[in-house]
Amino acid sequence: MFRIAIVDDNETWCFVLSSFLQQNGFAVETFSYAPAFLNVAEKFDLALIDFCITAPAYQSEIDGSELIERVKARLEKRPILILVSGFFTPDLLEESQEICSHADACLSKSLGAAGLLAAIQHWLPQSQLD
Repeated sequence: MFRIAIVDDNETWCFVLSSFLQQNGFAVETFSYAPAFLNVAEKFDLALIDFCITAPAYQSEIDGSELIERVKARLEKRPILILVSGFFTPDLLEESQEICSHADACLSKSLGAAGLLAAIQHWLPQSQLD
């Protein structure tokens, strides 16, 4: 069973996404505190990280951009999928393009259940999905 981490400061979103992924056969753990995730990041097969998190939301000095860079540096062979809101201002859209270069994929939170599941399955080893 694949282990997926969800890193997001929106507890409602974490609950909904976690429930959906568990119903589809994944082991899921959610994190609203970046350092807590960084301490155990190696045990996950894939990370879904919210792009729009801020350091104050995590009560730490790590924002979404820095978290993504740190995780990718530590977990070069593990997929990182960035989740972004569908509502961007032009400056956030430009910043997201730069940050997305550190991730394997950049997905809209409005993608829908089937699209998200397809993206996750695409990035996990196919031999273990069957």
